[in-house]
Amino acid sequence: MKKQNLLSGALCALLLSLSACSNEDELQAGISTEDVNSITMTATDFEYPITRTDFGIGSSGAAFKWAANDTVGIFPNEGSQVYFPMTSGAGTNSATFTGGGWALKSSATYAAYYPFIGNMYLDQTKIPVSYTGQTQTGNGSTAHLGAYDFMAASATTAENGGVNFTFKHLGCLVQLKITVPNAGTLSSVTLSADEEFFVEKGYIDLTTATPTIVSTQTASSLNIDLKDVTTTATNEVVTVYFMMAPVDMTGKTLTVKVGNAEGTMDAKNFEEGTAYQMTASLIPSGPIAVDLGLSVKWASYNVGAESPEEYGGYYAWGETEEKEIYSWETYKWCNGTEQSWTKYNKYDTYAPVVDNKTVLDPEDDVAHVKWGGSWRMPTRKEIEELVNNCSWTWTIQNGVNGQLATGPNGNSIFLPATGNAFRDSTPPTPGSDGRYLSAELTQSSSSGVGNLYFLDYNPDEAYFSSSNRYTGHSVRPVTE
Repeated sequence: MKKQNLLSGALCALLLSLSACSNEDELQAGISTEDVNSITMTATDFEYPITRTDFGIGSSGAAFKWAANDTVGIFPNEGSQVYFPMTSGAGTNSATFTGGGWALKSSATYAAYYPFIGNMYLDQTKIPVSYTGQTQTGNGSTAHLGAYDFMAASATTAENGGVNFTFKHLGCLVQLKITVPNAGTLSSVTLSADEEFFVEKGYIDLTTATPTIVSTQTASSLNIDLKDVTTTATNEVVTVYFMMAPVDMTGKTLTVKVGNAEGTMDAKNFEEGTAYQMTASLIPSGPIAVDLGLSVKWASYNVGAESPEEYGGYYAWGETEEKEIYSWETYKWCNGTEQSWTKYNKYDTYAPVVDNKTVLDPEDDVAHVKWGGSWRMPTRKEIEELVNNCSWTWTIQNGVNGQLATGPNGNSIFLPATGNAFRDSTPPTPGSDGRYLSAELTQSSSSGVGNLYFLDYNPDEAYFSSSNRYTGHSVRPVTE
């Protein structure tokens, strides 16, 4: 079925070639060759509630139109289902379907449903319904909705040579406009509530006077996967369409999450056959992976911080917690004295080689331990790439001194001046410079092995250097 205008594009035609069935006569059980051989199907439009907001597509809501090759399933009051493909009426809301030479019994009653399910043993009291797996391809596309627009028509008797069904939409259509704070590729949208309101699976009983969706499985969230949806600037609007089962959520709040950004919006009493327009503005709920046009993406703020201007924590190389005193005596990977290594030693000429490791294991990488996922501390190569391929501007952001690193593609990250990195027994003195850890060790001319810091900067320049690994420094993570 295709829904054009609001529901433009192919909505999964569902014309099933049932020649593969072993016995067509069994599939068409309950049919006899009398003078009734066609059916007219009329589907109502989605209508807005009285307090609707105009979609800008139609004044009365989402216009429904049948598509060429649509197929409906019909059940007699006794016997198996019948499949009727469309013969005419594509592009309108009223189409004629044929049984391919079969006729309907004028003495029987018939109920119908859509989308058609090619199962000759299907139980008309348990037509399956599922709202999981909805995937939208492209911003504002509606081509995925047909498979989730469950419709049914109650039992009707043949009259005057035909049977007329009026289909009822059993679900709700939602248009969600989301203001996304940062540029990037979006993979999904998740709506969450504090209770299991969302119907994941259910069924339709065609034998009832007014068929509805009967829930068998619910969840506290509804997910819509996204493909080929990318924003190129801050605060762009992404339009997402999805179907859901009716549910009264009056007075409830929904959380909308896209990537690491989220927002809230008021829920409604979602009624069947109704279209809703909803909006949500999102704010980042965690670190943003900023694409600077380099080989990796850089975090928008430091480990231990919650904004770009916060200094965050100070960590010794290979340690994952802050300390009061940073010294060889308190350093995790030695026996209380310099070069008495218990892990991570290769170059040292003053002590035996321990393990030949010069790169942190994930369990000793504070960025990965604190943030999880693919976040990690940068390598030496990635640090050099940041220093050499970005333009650096000493600036004040929200009252905090720091460097603004702008990548080749024009995107930037702010690195606050976190202070003197040689933090032994005294706190750092922020405001004049900053130093950030890398995940690698580099050979030092004085003591054999030191820490490589991805950035050592002041108001005049940005560069990289090394120092003792026990001292406490800031960490700015990266991700692929």
